[in-house]
Parts: sequence; structure tokens; C-alpha cells
Amino acid sequence: MRIRRRRGWRSRTRRPKHRRTIWIVLVIITVIGLVQFVQYVERRMTGPIIHLAQIRVKQIATESINDAITAQVANQQQVEELIDWKMGDNGKITGFMLNYSAHMKVTSETIQTVRHTLVEVARLSESIPLGQALGSPILASFGPSIPIKIEPKGDVKVDLNTRQQDAGINMILVEVYLRVKTELAVVVPFDMESQTVETEIPVSYLLVVGDVPMYYYDSKGNPVGEGQANAPNIALPVLPGDKDTTEPLTKDKAVLPDGTGGTGDSNSAGNTEAGNKGSSSEESESSETSDAGGHE
Repeated sequence: MRIRRRRGWRSRTRRPKHRRTIWIVLVIITVIGLVQFVQYVERRMTGPIIHLAQIRVKQIATESINDAITAQVANQQQVEELIDWKMGDNGKITGFMLNYSAHMKVTSETIQTVRHTLVEVARLSESIPLGQALGSPILASFGPSIPIKIEPKGDVKVDLNTRQQDAGINMILVEVYLRVKTELAVVVPFDMESQTVETEIPVSYLLVVGDVPMYYYDSKGNPVGEGQANAPNIALPVLPGDKDTTEPLTKDKAVLPDGTGGTGDSNSAGNTEAGNKGSSSEESESSETSDAGGHE
């Protein structure tokens, strides 16, 4: 006996192969799409993401360092000993300088505080929405969150400095401040960049008051102070013949070789006098020549 195969049975055996081919094609297209999307994000979004991450890291690190150092300075007693004042014979302040021992102690403690603070900051989990990298206000809070990791990269540098500014008549305000500079590594899923964090924290303010004069003059030349009634008035002396008669020369006012010329009164008078002086000098020279010839 011959067994006849139905045509429908053959079609049933071919359908799984066709479906498998469709799934394989879909998987390949999906993988290619994901690769293209990742490359697009890496090319287009890495720059904005790194920029936003650097801003966020700088904000977090600066706030943490400022809070830690402010709390440290508030609990220290040697801050008042940072400046050594120099007194004159009359008991008045003539200068100041930083106390080296207190300076080094504050600097070393600040470095340890900053290092401990950066370790605590590195343990924080921060993230930014992907929509912020697109630059759209509508999509700024949407999209998956991109994690940010902070890692201390360089050493901490701390400088203790002073600066002065005028606070009035013979008064100077001296500010003692700490300048902290460190370098961090900003790590995002697609890239890593370094970020320099630099901040200044005021430590102390000192007002140096000098001798106040009995009177002084303001910008308009008016006397100000307790003894302003006895202050002399400021006035520039004017000499009797000190008048500015210089004028630009023109063709009409040009001086001729013979010493005459010009139409103006003052210039013509001056030129006439110059001509007279020139003629008198010539006459004296001629008279000397004639005398010399007579002696010969």
C-alpha cells in the first residue's frame, strides 16, 4: 500500500522554519538598531552629559568643602593667632605678618578635612535625567537617569592668604581666607573627564584703624572733618602775566623771515619785537665788524 501525503501536512512542516527566519531577522535588526543608537548617543550626547555632570560635581564638591571648612574654622582657637601685629613706640600698629606655626596648623588640618570630605562625596549616588542633555525645557525632567560617579583624582592644595581693602579714612579691612584647589574625576557611562574645583573660604576679618586727620578734602575740594572750619581753601595761584596767548599758526599769522607778519594783535606785537631784536643783533654784529676793520 502507498501512503499518500497531504499537501496541508507539508505546509505545516514549513511554517516553523519561516517563523524562525523572521525572528532571526528581527533580532538582527534590533541589535543593529541598538548599536546605532548607542553610537549616536556616544557621539551626540557625551559632550552635553559631561558638561552637566561637571557642573553638578563642582556644585556638590564646593558646597561640601565650604561646609566642612567652615565648621572646622568655627571650632578652632588658633584662628585669632594667625596674624602677628607689629606695634610702634607709641603703641600704634605699624604692620602685620602671618604667624607661621598657626598658618601651617590650619593648612594641614584643612587638607585632611578636604580629603575626608571628598571621600564622603565619592560615596554619594548622583544622577541627571537624559532629557537635560537635549537642551529642551520640556524634556529636561524626562528620560532615563544617567548615574554620575565622583572620584578624587589629584592632591589637595590649600593656601592661606590675606587681602586688604579700604574701609574709610586711614582704615584698612584685612581679610584672612583659605583658597582650596583640588581635581576630581567625573565618570559617566560613556566617558570620563577631570574637573578642577577651586573655592575660597574667609577665615577672619580684621579692621585696622589709623590716625584720623583733623580735616581732609573731598573730591570737590571741600574740607571735611572736625577741623574743617580752620582748613585753608585750596586755590591755584595765578601769576599776573601768566596768560596763555598761544594760538595755532595760519597763513595769515605766519612769521616772516624778517620777523614781521601776522594779523593778530598779540602775535603781531610779538613778531615785531622779534624783528626788532633780530635787527638790533644784526646792527651789533655790523658795528663789531666795522670796529675790527678800523683797528686793522
